[in-house]
Formats: sequence, structure tokens, C-alpha cells
Amino acid sequence: MLNKIFLAAVSFVFPIVCSVCGKDLPALSKARICPACKEKLPRIDGFICFTCGRILEGGGKFCRLCSKTRRSYAFDKMRSVYKYKDEMRILILKFKYSNRFYLAKDFLGDMLDVFNKNDFFKETDCIIPVPLNIVRRFRRGYNQAEVLADVLSKAVGKPLLKGILVRKKITKPQFKLSKKERAANIKDSFYARPSPLISKKNILIIDDIVTTGITASTCAAELKKAGAKKVYVLTLAQD
Repeated sequence: MLNKIFLAAVSFVFPIVCSVCGKDLPALSKARICPACKEKLPRIDGFICFTCGRILEGGGKFCRLCSKTRRSYAFDKMRSVYKYKDEMRILILKFKYSNRFYLAKDFLGDMLDVFNKNDFFKETDCIIPVPLNIVRRFRRGYNQAEVLADVLSKAVGKPLLKGILVRKKITKPQFKLSKKERAANIKDSFYARPSPLISKKNILIIDDIVTTGITASTCAAELKKAGAKKVYVLTLAQD
């Protein structure tokens, strides 16, 4: 009781506000996105590629890349929760660069919806986040993919594995590069340590944003080299 009174007093002096519109949220609110802004988040629905989950504006089953060859990506299937635009773009930038790692809990409900409606995710034995390089991890203080993976792991009861997938080198930020440059930049950047924890297991990779899919595919390839059976990918947003 005293704890609630204290928290209410703190909320009165330092009000909790929505991370999108800035409006005050109720005292003791655990959410950091107001209901109106949450409703506006650009969720992915409609036609998507069966393999990579890319939005298909004209319908169909596969995007152009996946229709040419199902082996274009090393992962088996990928899905994303939101489109990287509008309110979602604002939130992800704050989530990654402004210490608002607590937003992961606001994203969890929609992540669970995508997880539960795709049965192949339920086949996974463990969850692995895409790792940050050591410099970015030090500067930021946390890995946003790991934060997302942690909340999802607890919600679905799948173990979170850290230290299996590692970054071998420091690379340039992918968003600044062309598709060709992204592939060269990320080449030989990851390594998966062989372990009985992933041998012949189905793995779920978690990342914040997918653009070309090169990072996710590279990580999946390394995990399979280390003995993983299947590798699925779930990202918070799709650019």
C-alpha cells in the first residue's frame, strides 16, 4: 500500500507520458503507449510472402526473390509485426537510442499475436537475439534485440540463449548502405558456437528491424553450420 502511494506521488511530480504523443498516462500505468496511439501502430496484415514475410501489395504467395528460389535465404521462414513507418518509426528510434527499452513490454502483445498465429514458431526450441557489436553495445548500454527476445522468451516459455551467436567484427550501420554494400558489410560478421543447446534444434532469431533480410539470413546460416535444424525469424518491424 505504501509502495503504491509512493509511486503515485512520484507519478504526480514526474508524470508518465505516452512515448508517441506525449500525453499523460494514468498514475501507476505500466504502459508507455496510450491506447489511441497503440491502435494506430501500423501492424502488418493482408498478403505476405510465405517465406520471408514481405508485404505483397498485389497478392500472391511469394515475393519475387522467394519465387525465383526458395533457397535465397538461409532462414526457413520470417515474419514481422509492424511496418517501419509513422508512429512505429518514432517508437523504434526511441527504443533503440533513447534508453526506452521498457517499450518492449508494450510491443509484446502484438509480438505474441504474430507468434501464435504462425504455427511454425511454436516448433522452436529456443530463442536467440541478433547480437550487437561490442562498441554499440557499450555505447547503448543494452541490445534492443535481446530485450525483445527476453520478454518474448518469458511469455512463451522458450529458453533465451545468449552467447551462442556472436559478432566477430565491427561493421557499419546497415541502414546507411545499399543492398550490395549491406551484403559485403555483414559478410563474415557472425559466428555461432557449436553447442548441444542448438544441435538439431529449431531456433527462433529475434531482431528489431528487417530491410533486405541479409543480417537474418547470415545469422541463420551460421546457426545451421553449428548444427541447428531449422531457423525462423521474428522481427519487430519491416522496412
